Amino acid sequence: MTSRWVPGSDVVVAQNRNSLCIWYNIDAPERVTMFPLKGDIVGLERNDGKTEVIVSEGVNTVPYTLDEGLIEFGTAIDDGDYHRAAAFLETLEMSTETEAMWKTLSRLALEARQLHIAERCFAALGNMAKARFLHETNVIADQAAQEHGGDGTDHYLVRARLAMLDKNYKLAEMIFLEQNAPEEAMDMYQELHMWDECIVVAKAKGHPMLEKLRRGYYQWLLDTQQEEKAGEVQEGQGDYLAAISLYLRAGLPAKAARLAMSRDELLTNGDVIDRISSALIRGELYEQAGDLLEKVGNTRKALECYGKGSAFLKAVELARLAFPAEVVKLEEAWGDHLVQQKQLDAAINHYIEARCSIKALEAALGARQWKKAIYILDLQDRQTSAKYYLKIAQHYAALQEYQVRHRHGHQCSVCPWAVLSVFLSWQVAEELYIKGGQTKDAIDMYTQAGLWEQAHKVRQQPELL
Repeated sequence: MTSRWVPGSDVVVAQNRNSLCIWYNIDAPERVTMFPLKGDIVGLERNDGKTEVIVSEGVNTVPYTLDEGLIEFGTAIDDGDYHRAAAFLETLEMSTETEAMWKTLSRLALEARQLHIAERCFAALGNMAKARFLHETNVIADQAAQEHGGDGTDHYLVRARLAMLDKNYKLAEMIFLEQNAPEEAMDMYQELHMWDECIVVAKAKGHPMLEKLRRGYYQWLLDTQQEEKAGEVQEGQGDYLAAISLYLRAGLPAKAARLAMSRDELLTNGDVIDRISSALIRGELYEQAGDLLEKVGNTRKALECYGKGSAFLKAVELARLAFPAEVVKLEEAWGDHLVQQKQLDAAINHYIEARCSIKALEAALGARQWKKAIYILDLQDRQTSAKYYLKIAQHYAALQEYQVRHRHGHQCSVCPWAVLSVFLSWQVAEELYIKGGQTKDAIDMYTQAGLWEQAHKVRQQPELL
């Protein structure tokens, strides 16, 4: 695609295969006007207020006339003549191109503090809120110009309102305070419902309306059902009981518990603790309820809550101090919880602590922790452990079916390291078969592998009972 600038403007024309592309506003490259072409662009002429793109269509040349109004807009912008630019736009129907131009002109007019032009722009764009705000600002500026000369845009109210229009409220506040007008800064924040900032200004200036503002803010929060924020306000002012009531009303018992646990005077208030703990339990926030109840010394109820909330670490730690006899039961429950969460490996030690050998063994097998399983089995009686020995022995016997990775990285089923690894696994399997009373399975394992000598040795051994 080749492009050309229209002389004396910021308009660009280009050809894209069979289309003439025109950018009347280069600041909005996505807004492009297109016309179908049957030839190629060969020239661009601008004479007597008329601009034409010359296209060669075979033996003929055909002119395509551009929209002079849109071109003149760009020229007026370059000249800084925003009145002329607005006049041109007002003669055009609203389209995507003209909308982009109105937006460009509004931005430039605000930067140049040509506020009447900016007001016209926002009205044309249908943004009546900004147009009305600028109209009020223009009234202030015009009055200031009559009283003090100039265009009135240097008046502090005008500068503050322009900062507000740009959402730079801190700048507007600074302008008001520089003029010793804290009330106007406070009024601005109140209109925007920015009560925290309003109160900060009032407090900094020692304003006599400070307490009234705080009461008004608090009432507004209640009226708009912002109980959490109202609670934070009360907490900040040291009214902790009111803050807790608001947190509970907002359905935030955990926040109420956090506050209660940070204040000794609240921890001794039984009614407050009962209300918070009941709300936590209703919300199934059992761990937080346990923390609160343990803090106030209700260890039995705290232990129950920890258990219901699956907070087993806290439950076990508390039980070791207050209820040693219940540690074993809690360790088993902890193991059961971990198994439900598919964390079998983590469950093993908790079952061992709970002396639940069979559960520990099942968890070890499920986690494929064969060495742990053997260690646990060796501590059990033969009758209980026989079927488990057989299961683990079958695992080690089956290793002969897999290639063993060589220590140097490659796979080789006949290299010395592979043979040694398989043979050692068979020895473990043999021992486990014998411990489980299944000597015949050990013999079959060796005979299937063609290891007749090992099979004969096993046959000669007395079967363990």
